[in-house]
Amino acid sequence: MDIGSAALVVIDLQNGFVNHHSRHAVPAVSDLIAQWTTTGRPVVFTRYFNYPGSSYERFFQWHRLQEPPETDIVPELAEAAAHAHKVIDKTGYTLFTPEADELIRQAGWTDLVFCGIATESCVL
Repeated sequence: MDIGSAALVVIDLQNGFVNHHSRHAVPAVSDLIAQWTTTGRPVVFTRYFNYPGSSYERFFQWHRLQEPPETDIVPELAEAAAHAHKVIDKTGYTLFTPEADELIRQAGWTDLVFCGIATESCVL
């Protein structure tokens, strides 16, 4: 991996996903972001938004993450998100929306380093 052409992608660290089981990971992600940014390399955040009539509502009866404060980046990372290269909003699992694809192409990033807490779904 050419770390010079890499970006750190912080996946869905939002109030609605962080709970007492995962809160301990937030400081570790904060430290990673701080170390990453001291090298001058970019950080991208993603935010998941559920919506009325989504497949998550229809198939799982899951109605969460449709509005603030659940959709907000956790307070501990809000400043980092405000200074991130980009915050990508999405309505599905993947980072690779048309907006993100174009961002990655234009920036010339060849490697992406992912971090987050919901590793079985959001990060995967």
